[in-house]
Amino acid sequence: MIGIADIHKKINENGKYWIAFVGDSITSCEWVHPNWREIVQYILNDKLKGDWGFRCFNFGYDGSTTKDILEKVDYIKSVNPDLVIMMIGGNDPFLNVSVEDHIKNINEIKNKLDTNFILSTDNKPWNDIAVSRYLPYIEADKKLGLDNFINLFEISDTFPKERIYTFISEENPVENIKAGDLDYWHPNQLGNAYIAKVLLREIFDIEFDPEKYMEDTINGEKMPRY
Repeated sequence: MIGIADIHKKINENGKYWIAFVGDSITSCEWVHPNWREIVQYILNDKLKGDWGFRCFNFGYDGSTTKDILEKVDYIKSVNPDLVIMMIGGNDPFLNVSVEDHIKNINEIKNKLDTNFILSTDNKPWNDIAVSRYLPYIEADKKLGLDNFINLFEISDTFPKERIYTFISEENPVENIKAGDLDYWHPNQLGNAYIAKVLLREIFDIEFDPEKYMEDTINGEKMPRY
């Protein structure tokens, strides 16, 4: 766990605490607001009383694989992050990255970044074909033995799927999914709030109510409760 007191201490010692969010489209979330990155930043900033030393950076690349992220390591290192939260893996089965290379890439990324590193899987898709293709990668991630590992794939199976998968798909990345069907992998605003709940709890030991937060957000509250 990383406590707010730990972040305060780092800021007092070094003048900053910077987080790099790294991953694929589930991390970039550039089509949905608020997304889980923005929510995590909002909550931490609230807990830190708006300390100017705290900043977050988006290194989410739509459609990226672990191989792509490995090639972007120098960009991530350019901001010298104190913490990297990497959510990755869902594209690997569909873009010709083997399970073995997936694991090799993650280890190389972690070693090259050489900072506090947290790995999360992507959320579980609401589609049996995608699940079966992604599952071997999840099993491999679990065997990495990382101290800081979040199995969002399994945890997200408890999310209210009918309420969070409401976007219309613009792509056809998996067999038997037709253009115009619901997007079975990219959650809406509420789904992003549920992802934020998991990360806030697992990484920072902060309790967060996604339903309360989204209710206040929809009602136009400047400072949504959580």
